[in-house]
Amino acid sequence: MTNFNFEPDDNNWDSSPNETSWSESQWRHYLRGTDKDSARFLSIYNSIKDKPNHLDEAASLMGWDNEDISLTDEINVSLDEEDASLDASNSPYTLHKHPVYVVTKALYSYLNHSWEHFIKDESAAIKPTECWALSKSLHLGEINILLSIQALDLGDYGLAICHIKNSLAELNTTLSMFNKINHADNEFLDAFISEQKIRLFDLRELWIRVMGDCRYECQRRNESDQD
Repeated sequence: MTNFNFEPDDNNWDSSPNETSWSESQWRHYLRGTDKDSARFLSIYNSIKDKPNHLDEAASLMGWDNEDISLTDEINVSLDEEDASLDASNSPYTLHKHPVYVVTKALYSYLNHSWEHFIKDESAAIKPTECWALSKSLHLGEINILLSIQALDLGDYGLAICHIKNSLAELNTTLSMFNKINHADNEFLDAFISEQKIRLFDLRELWIRVMGDCRYECQRRNESDQD
């Protein structure tokens, strides 16, 4: 998972945004397809998370390292007969298909559901204010990385870096808070925190890679402007 540059076809930007003219029903099918992307990634990730380089292997199994792979195949399967005329070539480009978006959505989905399950446990010793603070940190970490993906899509690499830094700061806050929670069952608590850390560390690794690519693009643009 060394290259998350999921570029839209530049020629498509010359076309009118109304050319797709999808109905609400068709867009609903499309969104269901993107949900399947995240669910598929999470399923693959959970099955290999204990292996070395599991993040890269999960990306490979998703097909993101293959130039010929189409990330819109699942959409066509989910379309009704009335929508069958919409093949992959007609599918619009949206950020929902960006690999960083898919990975972030999948891993944060796991983190949020795990945290929800934990706080419902009567044996968990956590104050309401601590619960709110950790939930808020999870939310801010996710929303900032999604904003960075939007900035990447617009080519605003400096802005993307700023949002990634915000996400990394929230991620560190989340890690710190997980280390302070208590539970009556220490074995359960250790297992819970271990699982959270695996995913948080993978998110941090991913974002640092993306930030490195952004810095490279910023430097390349500066050198180009100087020439």
